[in-house]
Amino acid sequence: YTPNSNGTILLDTGNVRISNFEAGAYAGFERRWWSNKWKINATARVDKNQNFPFLFSPAASIIYSKNKTNTWRASFSSAIRNPTLQDQFLYYNVGRAILLGNKNGVNKVCELQNFIDYLNTLNRDTLRPINIAPIRPESVKTAEIGYKGVLFDGKLVVDAGYYLSFYQNFIGYRGVVDV
Repeated sequence: YTPNSNGTILLDTGNVRISNFEAGAYAGFERRWWSNKWKINATARVDKNQNFPFLFSPAASIIYSKNKTNTWRASFSSAIRNPTLQDQFLYYNVGRAILLGNKNGVNKVCELQNFIDYLNTLNRDTLRPINIAPIRPESVKTAEIGYKGVLFDGKLVVDAGYYLSFYQNFIGYRGVVDV
């Protein structure tokens, strides 16, 4: 990527030029056995963004099909999301606020509510500056079990699943004040 916003939305003014590359590779394996009643599937993906380390995201599933109308499944999967160019390099002045990307982190800012509390008391001791670490790739790991089938002589179709996901480094927005 080589955006050129001339400072209208990104930090690319003067001699600052933004460039960023990313690449990924994916491989998978599938095997059936016992008259095709069982199927196992495994995949792996590796991603690299120039501003972040290599990221590995594996997945695996096992499926048992008793017959054409009844199937049980269990799986584990993982995924990543690299921060976008805006997540990293945004610089957008909207008048009352400046929206910033966070490639390098931010130091000595106050949470918005903390600053409002300070304005209500004008007591400098109430200000609690914080540091925000640089943005990192978001990741999720998910475990899932499920059943899909036709019951009661075709009178009921069921597709039920239960999954549990664990997120790390969730990419979102945070209101802070530079004091």
